Amino acid sequence: MTFYTIYITMNRSGPGRQEEREREESGDFWKWLAVGAGAAAAVAGGVYMLSRALESEPEEPRSQGWVMTHDPTADDLFSSDEESLQPQGPMDELTDAVSRLAVSSVPRVSNLNSLLADIHSRYVAIRKEDLERHYNVFMKVIYPLHENMKKVDPYYGRYSSRIQIAGSHYDRLRIKKPDEFDMDIVIGLPVNLEEHPSNPEESDIVIEPVHAGYVQLRAGVQYVNILIRDGADSVINAQAYKWLDDKKYIQRSKFMSWFKSVVDRALNKFLKYNGYPSVTIDGVPYTISVSSSGPAYTLIIKNYTGFKLDVDLVPALKFPERRWLGKNKAYRDIPPHCSAAYWMVVPKPIKHGNSSHDEDRSWRIAMHDQERKFIHNSYNLRSVNRLLKKLRDAQDMDYIASYYIKTLFLWKIDELNNPAFWQRDLATIFKVMLKEFHTALVEKKIRYFWNRRNNLLKIPDNILKGYVNKLEKLINKMDEDYMWVARYLLTPTEYSEYEQILP
Repeated sequence: MTFYTIYITMNRSGPGRQEEREREESGDFWKWLAVGAGAAAAVAGGVYMLSRALESEPEEPRSQGWVMTHDPTADDLFSSDEESLQPQGPMDELTDAVSRLAVSSVPRVSNLNSLLADIHSRYVAIRKEDLERHYNVFMKVIYPLHENMKKVDPYYGRYSSRIQIAGSHYDRLRIKKPDEFDMDIVIGLPVNLEEHPSNPEESDIVIEPVHAGYVQLRAGVQYVNILIRDGADSVINAQAYKWLDDKKYIQRSKFMSWFKSVVDRALNKFLKYNGYPSVTIDGVPYTISVSSSGPAYTLIIKNYTGFKLDVDLVPALKFPERRWLGKNKAYRDIPPHCSAAYWMVVPKPIKHGNSSHDEDRSWRIAMHDQERKFIHNSYNLRSVNRLLKKLRDAQDMDYIASYYIKTLFLWKIDELNNPAFWQRDLATIFKVMLKEFHTALVEKKIRYFWNRRNNLLKIPDNILKGYVNKLEKLINKMDEDYMWVARYLLTPTEYSEYEQILP
C-alpha cells in the first residue's frame, strides 16, 4: 500500500511552554492527511479508504506550506485495505465502500448474503468517480482556506496544530454520496496541557467532568496570567484570554465566534464570483457560502451544474491521554490497543444543564482516533454498519444519528471481544446488529461508549414507537422471506427499479 501525505507547517515565534515541548519532541511538521492508494476491484464491490491523520511526526527541516510527494490521482484515492485481504467467508469480495459493479448487470441473488452484497454495491457504496470529484474540490478549497486563515489571524497561524478528516469518511462508514466532509481543526493553547503532578487544581487548565460526555475547562493561574506572563507574545496569546468568562472558564460561544471570524476573514481573500468567495477548477467556478450548526461552521460549495459539497469545520481543543478521565469511575479506561496521543473536546453545548452557565461552558468529548482504532480489523463490521444506515435513511428514521449506530457496534465489539465474529457472513452479522438496534429502541437507550451514564437516545416517544414497529416488522418478515429486506433497505423508487432488473 502506498500513500501520499500532506504536511502542514506552522510559523511559530515564541510558542507557549506546552507548544515548545511538543515541538522539541516531534519536530516542526504536523502530519495532516493520508489517502490510501492502489486498487483492488471485485464483482460485488471494492475497497475505499479515505484519510486519517498519522500519529508520528517526521524529523525534517522546516518548509513552507503543504508538501505532497506527488499529485493525487484516481488510484491514490483507493486502496486494497489490509482488512479486506483477510478471509471473510462467502462475502469476502465485499468489505468496503467503493463499488465498481456495473449497475446494469443482472443481480445474482439467491439468499440474504447475496442480496445484502448486491444492495450494498448498488445503493450503498460510494462510486469511485463521485468520490474522486468531490475530494478534488474539497482539496482545492481547504488548502487555500487554511493558508488564508493562518495569514489573517496570528493566533490561528501559531496554534492551529492539526487538521484531519473526521466523521463517517474518517471511519470509512460514509454511504452513497461523498457530498459531506467533516474536518477537525485542532487549536492549541499557550499553556502547559499536562496535569499538575501534586495538585490538579493548580494545573494551567483544569478539566472538570461535570456531565457525562462533557467537560468544562477552567483556566489556572498561568492561563489567567497570560497578559502579564508572556511579554511580547502576549499580543498573540491574549486571544486565548479573551475566551474566558468572569469565572475563568473557556466560554464556548466566545471561542466559536473567534473561529468563525477567522474563517470569514480567510474567505474574504478569495476571488468573488456572483458576490461569493470562489475557486475555479478546470475552468468551472465553485462558490463558497457558510452556515452554522452546533459545533460546526459549514462551507457550502456549489457550481452551476448542480454540484454541491458541504464541509463541516469543527474547531477542537486537545489534551494528552495522560489526562483522560478514566480516574473518574463513570468513564471507561482507554484500551491499550486504542491509545492515541491525544483526546479532544469540541464546542458542542449540553442541553438541559444544571445552571444557566452549563450550556456555554460545556464541551463535548471527542474520541475519534480511539474509536477508529477500536473498530480496526473488524472485517464486515463496516459493511453492516453502512447497511443499517441505509435502512435508517430508507425508513425516514431522521432522529437516529449515524453516531448512534456506530455506538451500537462499539458496544458489540466490547461485549463479544471476538474478532472472529466480524469475519462471519454479512447475513449473520446483519441479523444480530438489526436486533441490537431494535432492542436499543425498545429500551430507549443507546449508552455513550465512554460513559454509560450518557444516554444518546433522546427521541419523542411517539416517534420512537414508530421506529420500533418498523424494525419489528422487518425482523419478523425477514425469517419468512429474505427478499423483504430489500423492501426496507430501499426507498420505494429504488425498490421499483430493483424489481425490474431482478431475474
